[in-house]
Amino acid sequence: MSHQRLVLEFFARNGQRPLPSGPEALAVRYLDDGIIDSLGIVTMVSEFEEALDIRFSADDMQSYEFQTVGGLIGIVDRLAARS
Repeated sequence: MSHQRLVLEFFARNGQRPLPSGPEALAVRYLDDGIIDSLGIVTMVSEFEEALDIRFSADDMQSYEFQTVGGLIGIVDRLAARS
């Protein structure tokens, strides 16, 4: 499964509402837009770390990139390439 699909499926299962379809989904700021809450962030990080055997750093989670769906996919891609 691609990392993009993994991330999008997480939001489909756990989001308070659906992401927009198409490329617009990548620009969504999932926390600011109320797609998931802070507990959802913890769940998301744990799920991705376990599924992909990766570890998010504090810098990863505090970055601007981490705030959007597309940026999150980029971080997951980068971390998975290192492991």
